[in-house]
Amino acid sequence: MQIRTKLALQFALLVGGILITFSMLIYTLSANYRKQEFTQRLKERAINTAKLLIEVKRIDNDLLRIIDSSKYSALLGDEVVVFDYFKKSRIYINVDSSSLIINEELLSKIRNEGQYTFRQGKREAIGLLYSNDLRRFVVIASAEDTYGITKLNNLLLVLFIGLVGSIILTVLAGLFFSRQSLRPISDVIRQVSTISGSNLGQRVNEGNGTDEIANLAITFNEMLDRIEMAFKVQKSFVSNASHELRTPLASLTSQIEVTLMKSRESEEYKEVLLSLLEDARGLTSLANNLLEIARTEQDIKSLKTSAVRFDELLLQTQSDILLLHPEYNIEAVINDNTIDEEQELTITGNEYLLKLIVVNLLDNACKFSAGKTVTAILSYNPDNIHFRVEDQGIGIANDDLPHIIEPFYRAKNAQTIRGHGIGLSLISKIVNLHKGSIKISSVEGEGTTVDVWLPYKLS
Repeated sequence: MQIRTKLALQFALLVGGILITFSMLIYTLSANYRKQEFTQRLKERAINTAKLLIEVKRIDNDLLRIIDSSKYSALLGDEVVVFDYFKKSRIYINVDSSSLIINEELLSKIRNEGQYTFRQGKREAIGLLYSNDLRRFVVIASAEDTYGITKLNNLLLVLFIGLVGSIILTVLAGLFFSRQSLRPISDVIRQVSTISGSNLGQRVNEGNGTDEIANLAITFNEMLDRIEMAFKVQKSFVSNASHELRTPLASLTSQIEVTLMKSRESEEYKEVLLSLLEDARGLTSLANNLLEIARTEQDIKSLKTSAVRFDELLLQTQSDILLLHPEYNIEAVINDNTIDEEQELTITGNEYLLKLIVVNLLDNACKFSAGKTVTAILSYNPDNIHFRVEDQGIGIANDDLPHIIEPFYRAKNAQTIRGHGIGLSLISKIVNLHKGSIKISSVEGEGTTVDVWLPYKLS
């Protein structure tokens, strides 16, 4: 069921329920009023008859019946019966034969209650006690309220027709207004249906920019911005990855083909194998970096986390790098500036990924410093750790600095140095994954400083 149809029906049910309740209230109040008004008329009829019969000495039963039969009465088929209270005998009736069933039980109720209303078939009746100075009487008056019932039935018909008509009009009006109200959503659906991977630059009309539908369109456009950016990054990533893989593969292929063109000395084969090994290691490093980038796209909750002593991680990484590259010059400085002596110098995170931050920062700094000293400084703040790596290398140009963390991006002055342009991008993703922040500042020809802040706990 469409939302507009559902809204129209719900609106119709709501209005219909209100109208039904209101109609029932009107009918109930009208029925009660008719009953009270007719009962009052019967009471007056009974009292008037009793007065004429008992208090006017000149009027006897026969004369009173003549008077009753000759005068016009608005009560259809009215009957008045008078009984003596003590003798329990009927002393007057205005018709030849009464259609009421009057028994001792009924008379007892009237005597006990003083006034008692009841109904027999279509006839409504009232019984009451009437007394003068000397005697007491039971007077019963009854009639059919044909006129009142007719008016009540007419009111019921009017209410029913009005109720049905109102509900129909409510449904039609609800369908119309719901269609008008939901038209912007229909427009959004129509516009969204035309968006595909080939036209991600298209955006949804945001309308007045203030109501809920406009907020939905704005949110959807923001999502499209993120998707478009992801597509661009993915496209660039695939293109750059293909290029980076193609170059060493082409080098491997050409070296093998040239080597197989003729027989060579063992030393020449050894040189070729060493060159192939270097290219293979480059491919392995590139593949590992690509896998790590893919790994950082996961949620940190899906990765194994533990308490990591970052100072120990730094010292261990420094030792491992110097073991592989004795020519590097790395100075590690640890500032234990915590106020609380019981505070452990640990952070929560994935130890392997955190180590990649240290490895890539130190390796990049050493690679671009040409043997100059690289300084790694670790400080502990109240809310986070601060890891800084300073080098005295070639630096980064101002034009390249905003793009330096993009995958496969390499600064112009770094084209001749071996690398793939993945390190800083990988570091940035790992830092974001751990809810931290990174800042890169550099002066071309003087060196680069990278600051990383990581919180103690993942929130």
